[in-house]
Amino acid sequence: MFSPIKGKQTTFVYGPDIYEKLVSRDHLLYKINESIDFTFINEECRNLYSENMGRPVTNTPEIMFRSAIIQSLNDYSDREMESEARYNIMVKWFIGLNLDDSSYDHSALGRFRDLLGEERWKEIFFSLLKQIENAGFVKGKEYVDATHVIANIAIPGTIDLLRQGIKDVMKAIQGTDPDLYEELGGEKTANDDKKVYKLSPEERESKLVELVKKAREINQKSERIGGKVGEKTRQMRRILNENIEENENKIAKKKDKTKDRLVSIVDKDARHGAKSDEKKFTGYKVNSIMSEDGFIKNINATPGNSYDGNILIPLIDEMIEQGFTTSEVVGDTAYGEVDNRNKLMLKGITVIAPFKKETNKNGLFPQSKFSIEKHAVVCPEGRRTMVWNHNKKIEKITFFFNKKDCGNCKLKQKCTVQKRRTIAISEHYELLKKAKEYNKTDDFKEDMKQRAHIEPKQGEMKRYHGLQRAKYWGLPKMNIQATISAIVVNVKRLVTLNSCGYR
Repeated sequence: MFSPIKGKQTTFVYGPDIYEKLVSRDHLLYKINESIDFTFINEECRNLYSENMGRPVTNTPEIMFRSAIIQSLNDYSDREMESEARYNIMVKWFIGLNLDDSSYDHSALGRFRDLLGEERWKEIFFSLLKQIENAGFVKGKEYVDATHVIANIAIPGTIDLLRQGIKDVMKAIQGTDPDLYEELGGEKTANDDKKVYKLSPEERESKLVELVKKAREINQKSERIGGKVGEKTRQMRRILNENIEENENKIAKKKDKTKDRLVSIVDKDARHGAKSDEKKFTGYKVNSIMSEDGFIKNINATPGNSYDGNILIPLIDEMIEQGFTTSEVVGDTAYGEVDNRNKLMLKGITVIAPFKKETNKNGLFPQSKFSIEKHAVVCPEGRRTMVWNHNKKIEKITFFFNKKDCGNCKLKQKCTVQKRRTIAISEHYELLKKAKEYNKTDDFKEDMKQRAHIEPKQGEMKRYHGLQRAKYWGLPKMNIQATISAIVVNVKRLVTLNSCGYR
């Protein structure tokens, strides 16, 4: 039953007045409490609790939310947070416990995170951001960037991934068809855990073949069952398809890995990703948008192999739905794709971003050597063409030069290996032309300098507030973790600006 306790009776020694002598006005938690109104949290979460059933809620949503703030602020584990709530005077005061109150069990923190879910956490994030905006902040241009987060798993090789898949499906079979479980080898098959590093190369090859054959046998004999077993057999089939190839009846690891392959059974949403050719990781990407005065306006986690440019529109759209506006967003090359520029331009938003360096894979004249007009293109030799074709499906306009002109041209060897040169441009060419002209200005150079300020903000979330590594498994929980980190850096920023008297 949800009924926030009011007017709680306490002893004289341990009553609320004792905090007047114990709580420092210079402490960060005191300043956060003075800067943010958390009283809306109980009402925001009221429908998650029964009004008429169960015992009264003592660990109210506001207590647990304030605890989540402290936990992320100090990167505490659930058990560490339980201890702090039990023994730390400042923590007890901030979360709303009396001095003689006992702490909650650490498991209550996880239940609260799960109870709210990623959507409710995001709603609270935007409610707090609106408070900050109403206080005169969250202003100026916006900057977008992504950072990576390492998955909370031991990354398995192919043999261990097959073992995970077999164990998963065998567990499902055991609960559904015990006879089939024993027929397939029972405990011996389900818990084959001999360390791979102890195997010789020949033994590893033999073990791989053994596991593939066993996985195929399990799938063949259990497909008829359906339900949860069917789900696990489909998962096993995916692992086989993505990691194993068979040539001339020889089973081996695939040389060319599937792009979106399953990395782990433990965390099914984690993916292999790369920040650069040299910097690879396994886990998630977190894209965030920051205001010019240093507040995170939106944040979203995606699997590690996702493309940053695809996240910009959903991030902006969610902000708009929550009542936040913007006119300019500054990002790196990935966010400056023509589709992003065009769709946001229709919403009255300008994307400021560099363009990919223009090259020709054959070392020939790049497109920048040509003069592109509204309905014509002029080549470096001065030949003009007005012959073009519009492919609406790919949103491209292709210009074709005359074969005879190209064949007689003295620059042909530097221009094309075909019979004639073609130039393909976006149907939004005028929009791109305007953006490229802006990118030549000093204002653009300043935008790029200012954009770099989002990187320390992401570094702050990673270094101090637990976003270096995922604490939990799965994309929904990764989003909750990222959202809480963003809330914490926002309230810290508010305290800093209030202390400076900035408006």
